[in-house]
Amino acid sequence: MQPDVLSDVCNNLRLRSDFYFTAEMQGAFCVRVPAEGARIRFHLVLAGGCRLLFEDRDLALDLGPGDLVLVPNGKAHILADAQQKTGPANVMPVDLATAMAHGFDPQTGILRNREKVPNPAPGDMDEQMARQMDGQMHGQMHGQMDGPTQGPTPGQDADMRMLCGFCAFDEAIRHPGLALIDDHVVLRGGDRREPLQQPPYEPPYEPPHELPHDVPHRAVLAAITDLATSRRPGWQAALARLMEVVVLEILGSQLGKDDLPPGVLAGLADPRISRALMVMHRNPEQDWSAESLARHAGMSRTRFVVRFGACVGVPPMQYLQDWRMIRARTMLRDTNLSMDEVALRCGYQSMPAFSRRFKARFGEGPGGYRRSLRKQSGAG
Repeated sequence: MQPDVLSDVCNNLRLRSDFYFTAEMQGAFCVRVPAEGARIRFHLVLAGGCRLLFEDRDLALDLGPGDLVLVPNGKAHILADAQQKTGPANVMPVDLATAMAHGFDPQTGILRNREKVPNPAPGDMDEQMARQMDGQMHGQMHGQMDGPTQGPTPGQDADMRMLCGFCAFDEAIRHPGLALIDDHVVLRGGDRREPLQQPPYEPPYEPPHELPHDVPHRAVLAAITDLATSRRPGWQAALARLMEVVVLEILGSQLGKDDLPPGVLAGLADPRISRALMVMHRNPEQDWSAESLARHAGMSRTRFVVRFGACVGVPPMQYLQDWRMIRARTMLRDTNLSMDEVALRCGYQSMPAFSRRFKARFGEGPGGYRRSLRKQSGAG
């Protein structure tokens, strides 16, 4: 059976998902989410509607109940109420850090744009009025953030409810070209495939990047929404796994694009280069050379090396070397194989050569890496 190279890569790079908070917003709001590494941020609208804006583009995405938007590569963006009437250049957002400092409840994991204050004692109206005035001043000083209100129960009186989180690969491992190439991807809930409304400002309208209608994501999206809404025991772990399914599906759907940047996806989209990638992943321990890989690709050595580099972004032997180290890291982490066996399965007959290469790639030797893992887990 031919190896599924994309699955092989993703399994070894340990894609994981986690959650930041549930946002429950009332009235007007406008929050800037800053750039953050290579994470794929996602926002799932549970109720109401909102608008996602980009500061560097005249583009607004209107999101409604059940819609899921992914913003890859840690790109900064703005979340605003659905009635936001200004283009991105004129938006005056609150920084997320400010919003969190004034509206996040760590007990419930909920971010609100109204501060929560204790219920005043009967007759203590002076204290109540002072707090209201203080909250109103805070709202004026921080753009769209509103003044205080009594702490609501989750979902009560919220005009918009949204689950916010991220997906990310192991940051210690870099693999060429494995990323979502669009600056956003939208999966629409229900039967809607168009934005809720036309952006109200002048620049030419650009439709959001949506998965094709025939991509079987509806059931997964419905399950994600159900889990996020019901919050049954185990919902976070189950939802995290489903989000990983969504990201892998979108990665796979990119193989049909014509404008793939150099990377493993572009290599898999090329019929000849993909054959070389398949044999490298199927037998990474084999003594491959540029010549033997070129024969599998049905090309001369020179043409193969040039074409592989243009597609994947690195020479074929460097790709093989990096992949062997990624595989070694996985085996050291997930198996009890001896160091010698791990080295052999990664194409190294010499243990010292394997150790030197591993340390050059990850900053510590294979023995030190395995010991640190066992120390972290309390097993050694």
